[in-house]
Amino acid sequence: MRNIRKKLWAVMVLVFAAAFVAGHFVKPSADSDIVDIASSAPEVKEAPNIDAPIFGDDTERFVAHRGYSGYAPENSIPAFELAGRMGFWGIETDISETSDGYFVCMHDDTLDRMTDGNGEIGDYTFEALEQYTIDSGNYFRTTENKKIPTFEEYLSICREYGCVPVIEIKDVRNYDAFMQVISDSGLINRCIVTGNIEALKEIRTRNSQIPVMAISYYPASYSEGLTQIAQIQENRGVLYNYPQVDGQIIEMLHNQNVLCGVWTVDDVGTAEAYLGYGADFIVTNEIPARLTTMINTNE
Repeated sequence: MRNIRKKLWAVMVLVFAAAFVAGHFVKPSADSDIVDIASSAPEVKEAPNIDAPIFGDDTERFVAHRGYSGYAPENSIPAFELAGRMGFWGIETDISETSDGYFVCMHDDTLDRMTDGNGEIGDYTFEALEQYTIDSGNYFRTTENKKIPTFEEYLSICREYGCVPVIEIKDVRNYDAFMQVISDSGLINRCIVTGNIEALKEIRTRNSQIPVMAISYYPASYSEGLTQIAQIQENRGVLYNYPQVDGQIIEMLHNQNVLCGVWTVDDVGTAEAYLGYGADFIVTNEIPARLTTMINTNE
């Protein structure tokens, strides 16, 4: 059996080596004053095929959690762009609505943890939010463009790099406007929406094709998420906190035409196990976009 620590070390060595070659070594510290790895990531050379089926091939489907948040502040434009340049299959974010009907990317209901502001996002107009910047997260001291991203900016980055938007609904009131933003991006047929079951029902009444996935949390049984998503009949799935499911359960879910994503997996050995189980995608903060290109499986 391959040694997991050796694999993780191999991944980090390769990431740091790429940065070193470009002249930008990354010190492994969240508050480092050394620039991050964005400048050493590969550039996209061809326009992505945004009409390709979401689950149309056997690629390793890694989703960058709140962008590539291990190497840039979560839910920031730099985190989204880095995820795209590193070749992630998907980019996950969280969406909340301002008091005047704009949509922004922020995990929390409040500004307090990630920005120099405070209070509920839903209490602010979009114009008022623009005065605040992200002042927390990995490498935030050396990250440029620290403004709070809009939903449109996030989708534009996903489109540019050919990444599947994995959109978690946090606080949306105007679902028609929410859907219109996705439609305007051209990604209406190439996105996934996650959240609680009531939010997913709102999406399904407006669109029958977008895969919708209920979010399930450990230590609840996997059956809780399955019971919720059973309220939706087609193009449905569950995004599980990974300890809740194993290979046998994933096979059972697939036999019922239920998609299964797992979050948040930052250990290479665990990720390899879930790839073997047939998980439809893996959400990660740390693992590079493709294990097969980063690890010698013969070691």
